[in-house]
Amino acid sequence: MKKKTKKENVSGLSDKSSLSYESYMKQALSLISPNLSIRVYKLAPRDEYPQFERGTDLRVQVYWKTESKYEFIIERAFWYQSNRNKEDRQWMRSHADEKIKMFKNAVTPRKPKKKTTRKVSKKSKVGSTQVAFEDMKKRKK
Repeated sequence: MKKKTKKENVSGLSDKSSLSYESYMKQALSLISPNLSIRVYKLAPRDEYPQFERGTDLRVQVYWKTESKYEFIIERAFWYQSNRNKEDRQWMRSHADEKIKMFKNAVTPRKPKKKTTRKVSKKSKVGSTQVAFEDMKKRKK
């Protein structure tokens, strides 16, 4: 019998909602940080994006405050279409979650590594190891 593995909810949004890719990305990024925003452009520079098709594709930029940090090209229909069908929703979220996870990892502060400190017992005195070492040397002679 197969074990059912629980999929990680990267966005923090409901798995059942029929949000479009656009709405899903905007809401998920706003949950990560209010400094993240999305801007959508209908055109792209021909020399940078030769595969871009005007009227079919969109250029999407993700901004941190006022600075563009990430950019991708997507089909207009895929970006705006609501996802009522379960398979469509899973397909869209598999693409969106990769981007969301990347921003979540970039924005979330890392926990500092724990420093390992050597505990000194209250009974031991400073220099006691040196004394024990010298005693051991004397016994060997």
